[in-house]
Amino acid sequence: MSSRCPTCVACGGCVPKSKPNLEKIREEVGIKSFHNLKEEVIERDLCSMCRGCVTFCSASTLEAIAILKGKPDYINEKNCLKCGICYAICPRTSSLENSLREKYNYSLPIGSYKSVYSLRSKDLQIQEVATDGGFVTGFLKYLIDEKIIDGALISRREGIMNNQPMLAMSFKYLLKGAGSSLTVSSSLEDLNIYTTYIPSLLMLKGLGEFPTRIAVVGTPCQITTIRKMQLLKIVPSNIVNFTIGLFCYENFQFTEDGKSFLEDKISAKISEIEKINVKDSMIIKLSNGKRVTIDLDELHEIVRPECLPCLDFANWTADVSVGGLGSQDGYTTVLARTNQAKSFVERSIERDYFEENSTFDKNEALEKIKSMAVKKRNKGLKRLEELGLDIKEFG
Repeated sequence: MSSRCPTCVACGGCVPKSKPNLEKIREEVGIKSFHNLKEEVIERDLCSMCRGCVTFCSASTLEAIAILKGKPDYINEKNCLKCGICYAICPRTSSLENSLREKYNYSLPIGSYKSVYSLRSKDLQIQEVATDGGFVTGFLKYLIDEKIIDGALISRREGIMNNQPMLAMSFKYLLKGAGSSLTVSSSLEDLNIYTTYIPSLLMLKGLGEFPTRIAVVGTPCQITTIRKMQLLKIVPSNIVNFTIGLFCYENFQFTEDGKSFLEDKISAKISEIEKINVKDSMIIKLSNGKRVTIDLDELHEIVRPECLPCLDFANWTADVSVGGLGSQDGYTTVLARTNQAKSFVERSIERDYFEENSTFDKNEALEKIKSMAVKKRNKGLKRLEELGLDIKEFG
């Protein structure tokens, strides 16, 4: 096999069961390359830093692009085949948007769903470390116990300042990913910038064909990238058979000025932060037990710039979407978006993985989620207009 084989041209030897759909790419995108992605997305400050473009090239051994100085860029332009895949799978391009909307039956403002729940894990170990109700950890345990998945791509927590993506294939390792905190971004580590965003897609590139069934927990931009890759049959998205999408209003990053800003807000050092939770406000738990609540509108100067153009709060392409918004403290709101996801959630409840909140008002919760989704969408559209983009392209 040629060293330039991108798993998308002739033989299909790298991925015998699923070659990427190049005709669909050309139909929806036209003749585009990473050069166009740089010009239209990266250089216009639209890049979400999901790393989907880098993941594809790494998985295909092209080594044409990598993360350089915090952004995707060429490392060997002559190896670029100008196939258009990196452009097509980018969550910031409008390519494949119509196909995604049709496949996932999208409607404003939060997409389609089958059922809504407010759940709390019955496992005491999960309750001790969970941010909300521990649904993500408990549900992944159920999926592994039932052999529905082989493992899950999550964020491993090793202290307040150290989260990294990992593949968890047992409950022991699922627990390491429970809760949320700050981490040094892998693309920003040289600048010592902390962030609430975890680059989970980077882990996909090394998994290949084993394990064959994994779940991915991610933000809207990460899940959208996977869904675009699946539409086009791009490895390694073929091993992702379940997605858990996080509600996501915005993520944050902290430069030296940003760290000082937050420390002033909480009257404590960042090193004293034990947990961070974002609902309709940022809720910070300190190591001394104190809780500090900050209105999201007060945090504009520490929002990741990459998050500002995003239009998706509810993670509408995921199998289930989850977050604390709409539930009382200690519970997780869960939107099951497919019949299969609904079946899995209800079986996990029947088998005593979770307890339901008996006072949960579904309509009230949905109104809160829809309100936040509209607020984020309007903010994102405003940012796109500021950058000179035609917002009609984004629906």
